[in-house]
Amino acid sequence: MPSTLTFPAGSGNNQFMIIAGLGNPGKEYENTRHNAGFWAADSIAARFRVDLSHRQHHALTGQLLLRGESHILVKPQTFMNLSGEAIAGLMLENDISPEELLVIIDDINLPAGKIRIRACGSDGGHNGLKSIISHIGRNFWRLRIGVGQPVSKEDTTHNKLVSHVLGTVSADEMALFNLVLTEIPDMAALWLLGMGNKAMTRYNGIDFSQPAPEPMD
Repeated sequence: MPSTLTFPAGSGNNQFMIIAGLGNPGKEYENTRHNAGFWAADSIAARFRVDLSHRQHHALTGQLLLRGESHILVKPQTFMNLSGEAIAGLMLENDISPEELLVIIDDINLPAGKIRIRACGSDGGHNGLKSIISHIGRNFWRLRIGVGQPVSKEDTTHNKLVSHVLGTVSADEMALFNLVLTEIPDMAALWLLGMGNKAMTRYNGIDFSQPAPEPMD
């Protein structure tokens, strides 16, 4: 396991931060649950017109401009379990601290339609987070997109869970994910503006699988 690298203290000025959506490269993985982080990065790129075609440190990167400040949007191309290599390289090159990193991943411990944003934490069994933590430590932000678990309670063995996250989503399930993905750019903007706690308050309790409440008269 690589040793944890030393990074500068957070600048506190919200300039030059990194948002990294994790997934696996390749056509065969495009519509699998494990690529929810890639979907989120693509949604952010579409909203803020980010060109995600630049290749650096085994990752696709692009410049995200928000209110006159420049940030980096990233899709590592190392495959999930080596994501930390790409992200750590970009952080070192750009002098970015862990507190200035937001990682977006899929999460089997959350049902589809729910999301969680937090300032730090464990890897929760996610190989992408495990790789990043091994390189930079635990003190980075993470946004988890729920993908649920296999329908049958008998299907919770490791192999079944792997098959679930690497399984192709149905049209109905993708429609639910799209409800979440339309909100991801706003969450990302709040975080980039230094309002990660506000994003937690606004979004962590929402269940996108439930109909929105009727407006009050």
